[in-house]
Amino acid sequence: MHLTETLHLPVSAPDAARMYADPGYAQLRRRELDAQEADSRISGPPEGAFTATTTLRMPTEQVPDIVRRFVGQSVQVRETQEWSAPEADGSRRGTIRFEVIGAPATMTGRTRLVPAGDGASRLEIDGDLVAKVPLIGRKIEQTAVPYIGQVLRREERSAAAWAAQGR
Repeated sequence: MHLTETLHLPVSAPDAARMYADPGYAQLRRRELDAQEADSRISGPPEGAFTATTTLRMPTEQVPDIVRRFVGQSVQVRETQEWSAPEADGSRRGTIRFEVIGAPATMTGRTRLVPAGDGASRLEIDGDLVAKVPLIGRKIEQTAVPYIGQVLRREERSAAAWAAQGR
């Protein structure tokens, strides 16, 4: 099922890249998402092309019931963001992948990070959620997409918290 989101980040595009490459940012996201655990690995410098892989263990109490049947009381999600080196204006292109560990569900997509005025940027996400569950996969996708959108939009608050720390 297709998903598009546009996030408005209160940091410049170069600062957003530094934020995504900061392992401490995973802990801010953990708190914002009420996740139980968070771990982050970074490959490459934020000044160039880099990959950020974050694993979060999240409670499922707000996940739709049809999804919770497959994952239990918590779910481990691995997010991989691959970013290109910056273009002249500071924008970047990339990919994003969410994998639900132990469940047949993934979201993959394209990302674009663009400047959006003084000290701000916009993160555009265009992706597809796939739940490979016979007979009810499509229903799972339909109920999960709004939840995933809510989780993605919390990124705006996490970015604001990161900026407030003066990183």
